[in-house]
Amino acid sequence: MELDINAYRRLIDIGSALSEVKDTNDLMERILREAKTMAGADAGSLYLRTENNTLMFAIVLNDSLGIYQGGKAGSEVTFPELPLYLRDGKSNLKNVATRAVHEAKTIFVEDVYEEGENQTSEPKRFDELTGYRSRSFLTVPLTSLSERPIGVLQLLNAKDKDGQPTEFPLAIQPFIESLASLATMALQNRRLLDQQDLLKRQLEKQVDERTEELRSALDKLSEAHLILKDLNTIDAVTRIKNRQYFNDIAVQEWRRAVRQKYPITLMLLDIDHFKKVNDTYGHLAGDACLQSVAQCIDDLFNRPSDVVARYGGEEFIVVMPYIRHDNAMAYAERVRAAIEAKQLTVDGKVLNVTISIGVASGMPSESTDMRQLIARADAALYEAKADGRNRVCGSDLTADTKQLA
Repeated sequence: MELDINAYRRLIDIGSALSEVKDTNDLMERILREAKTMAGADAGSLYLRTENNTLMFAIVLNDSLGIYQGGKAGSEVTFPELPLYLRDGKSNLKNVATRAVHEAKTIFVEDVYEEGENQTSEPKRFDELTGYRSRSFLTVPLTSLSERPIGVLQLLNAKDKDGQPTEFPLAIQPFIESLASLATMALQNRRLLDQQDLLKRQLEKQVDERTEELRSALDKLSEAHLILKDLNTIDAVTRIKNRQYFNDIAVQEWRRAVRQKYPITLMLLDIDHFKKVNDTYGHLAGDACLQSVAQCIDDLFNRPSDVVARYGGEEFIVVMPYIRHDNAMAYAERVRAAIEAKQLTVDGKVLNVTISIGVASGMPSESTDMRQLIARADAALYEAKADGRNRVCGSDLTADTKQLA
């Protein structure tokens, strides 16, 4: 299999696509299909770890048998969960998938029937149940930030360009592992958003059912929001990154730029006359306006290194490493024009909003921090507002790093 820069570009495209999938089952099926295509595999499974220390078959796709579990093509089957521990409490190493969890590393198997019986008895039992002929395995644990695998991505029976069975090439490992990392982040983010939606629905139901206990319910809602703020980095209204995430990532990005000596551009974007939207159409319309503008801005900044976050109220902030000031100004103008051309429909009413943008570019140093650049961008934003709004103003500090001090 020839792997080149196109494979890396494909990973970037996949990462962007996974972040847009709203349904967990669709997300898992998309992950497995992308992995099968990338590795040229005949079959595959995506397992998720359960609270009972088992691996559950979340998605199974098998082209040769024409069967699936959790997918949308072929004949549906149901496979039993795989225990991670044996009855005597020892780790279950009889299945390649469970072994990958315990060892927390990628496992290649060239031919399962040439491996030791203790490590391959479960795959052979699967073959007996289905009539399949397992051969090569590529198994990657889905490892979270806590370094505890939340599941396993497993591919079976690599095929060469003529469709003949072969072993998986070692060169494919970093790409599948990168895909597994993207899948882990996507699944965790999806879970956090689902938990947030579930908690919100539960609290709203309590308010509806117990109007006499409204104060208590509102207290719980406030507490839930505090918990959610600690659990994830997603802004509840706009569904983009929140201020806390920006504060954390900005420090890291600044330190990296100091070490590697590259410039940083920062943009502050503010919706013009937003109070008028709230006063005229109500706060629900205001939230819808925020969501639409935030999504438009987020879609326009699609480099992996770009950071887009809600900074507060109707204000958004963007960090763009490696970007020269003239290019940043041109891009900011493109963003401004895109918002101006966008029509928002709320309760049957069409709204047109504009934004003002302040841009500041500088070269980080040991004696400075992100606050100085934010101050410069804020001053540029103030200038854009004072100059009539719906415009871009900027400050280029790259040539004179002392001005940041």
